[in-house]
Amino acid sequence: MPETGPPTILFDVFWTQQKRKLLIETALAGLGLPAEDYPIYVLIGAEGPWTPTGLAERLMMPLSTVIFRYKRLEARGHAERVPNPNDGRSFLMQLTSEGKRLLGRARPVFRAYAEAVEARLGPEQLDVLKSGLAALRQAVDDELAAREGDATDGAARRQRTSRGAE
Repeated sequence: MPETGPPTILFDVFWTQQKRKLLIETALAGLGLPAEDYPIYVLIGAEGPWTPTGLAERLMMPLSTVIFRYKRLEARGHAERVPNPNDGRSFLMQLTSEGKRLLGRARPVFRAYAEAVEARLGPEQLDVLKSGLAALRQAVDDELAAREGDATDGAARRQRTSRGAE
């Protein structure tokens, strides 16, 4: 077992994610849009419609998580499934008119918060952070790939195989 020491960079990412969630919750307070679902609304609304598998890959999330979250949007009447013209076995996910209206109210509010944070950092720090985060994502991917054959590491395999049929 490795020695304990100071928190790793992955804890810094976790703590940053907690702050990000708080920022989204604060920006969206009173709109009825849960912070954890906001990225789903944005990607479906801005880039959709999506297949479940395509959205899971875009979000780098397990397919089962994307479907669970998407069903929450459907239950609120903010999303609907439509036939996929390219694959009769699949469907596309899109926002309803009500979902689009909600996103139309929420997105500019959150965007103002996000851009204010970016302004506090400045362009040079933003560039450093973007390249550093890309390098961190690659390092995580490389470590998972290196441990692919390790019998104790099933999480990465489970995530990749959860992206099966829709």
